[in-house]
Amino acid sequence: MFFRSKSKYKDLMQPFSQAGLLGIHLVASTFVGALIGWYLDKWLDTKPTLFLLFLVFGIIAGFKNMYMETKKIQRELDKQDAAARQDKPQD
Repeated sequence: MFFRSKSKYKDLMQPFSQAGLLGIHLVASTFVGALIGWYLDKWLDTKPTLFLLFLVFGIIAGFKNMYMETKKIQRELDKQDAAARQDKPQD
């Protein structure tokens, strides 16, 4: 009564969680790249060269992660479509 089955909301929440994951990939990669560049600039006294270089690397890595995650989602959707077509009775 009080506890509901999570399976009811799985189909509804899955796209939102996947979209959130894509955003996290982009932001986290950019932040980590900028942080590494900032620390290297501070340590080697090369301001702002390494910060900008690693910031660009972080952005590129974020977009690469987003692309790979999008391909993974697309493969899962293709598998679901293929399974749905097999389950559908032939006319």
